[in-house]
Amino acid sequence: MSLDITPLVSDDRLMISSYGDGRFTVNDRKVEGSILLYENKVTPWPVTEAKEITLDSLQPLLDVADKYDILVVGCGKMSHMPPKGLREAIKEKGLVLEWMNSGAAARTFTVLQTEDRRTLAAIIAV
Repeated sequence: MSLDITPLVSDDRLMISSYGDGRFTVNDRKVEGSILLYENKVTPWPVTEAKEITLDSLQPLLDVADKYDILVVGCGKMSHMPPKGLREAIKEKGLVLEWMNSGAAARTFTVLQTEDRRTLAAIIAV
């Protein structure tokens, strides 16, 4: 006897199945470069290093913040502290900021999606 323990995830959820070599695979689609994930879409994000992460660079996500609870940010290969004041500004938008390296961010975003959590993501390609 075998049991399938694969979680049931609705088709409208974005799922990252792989990352690395400057790209991501999201819902079986290869995407080059850094990405924003929100409202069931993946868009390019012109950020290549943590120091470029600002409220302005995150604005597409902040524009829809009222529909979400969590913002996962992947800041590159190594985790760095978020820029001063960013966490507070994100909190003012009603979001919890989860700041981590990009690999952890890709994995965390996917887990949160399987849990049906209202999650946005901005992840630098590694």
